[in-house]
Amino acid sequence: MQQHSTVDLARKHLGAVDSSALRHARDRLAETGIARLGFLLPHRVKRALATEALALVDHHLDWEGPEPAARHTIDIGTREVIARSQCIPQLYDCEPLRHKLTEVAGEPVLPCPAPHRFTVRRRHHDDAAGRWHWDDYAFALVLVVECPPLEEGGFVQTVAHTRHERRYRDIHRTLTRNPIHSWELQAGDLYLMRTDITLHRVHPFTHGRRTVVGLHFASVDDLEREQSTGNTPGGLRSEVRAMTNQAQ
Repeated sequence: MQQHSTVDLARKHLGAVDSSALRHARDRLAETGIARLGFLLPHRVKRALATEALALVDHHLDWEGPEPAARHTIDIGTREVIARSQCIPQLYDCEPLRHKLTEVAGEPVLPCPAPHRFTVRRRHHDDAAGRWHWDDYAFALVLVVECPPLEEGGFVQTVAHTRHERRYRDIHRTLTRNPIHSWELQAGDLYLMRTDITLHRVHPFTHGRRTVVGLHFASVDDLEREQSTGNTPGGLRSEVRAMTNQAQ
């Protein structure tokens, strides 16, 4: 499948998405800060994105050398993704996708400033993991490429309707005063998270690795604040089953 046809396939699929599924996802996002959106993209598109992500990680490892980089978190940023992939940047620029995400979010979902638009991340079980955090921009659309089975950890945990107060960094107080939700995810799952007001983490896992593609989007408030201050929004930065092996 050629790269341009991947986005064409995504556009065609997005045009036929059931509006009731979007309404249900909107309710879930508003309630819990996270919404599963596996229906939003067809398997062939998700598989193409996963294949690009794994190729990016392999190239990164070849460049860095297999040790010790293979045993630490790998973060591949926007510049390298643009240089060495096509599907990920093209899908990010797909307006029908942003329109559907806007329907789920209940507010405009806008492109982030260019350096912050997408990441490919791989984390190993022996990395320093599990730190609770908020993100700098409002939305993240995440494709799970690889993840450990539930019994070994690696699932996502969230605390909805919280906000980073920069004068206070007592995350433990936030955790004890709000319910924590845990979400089992599998390779091939796609979800949208309201990352600026949803405290979240990946639960530490005991074996294997977790690889994801993250597409990051801004709210109107994010961009207005950035324009007025000249700075990116402040937040607490955080830092196997592979979907490419799954049948359609």
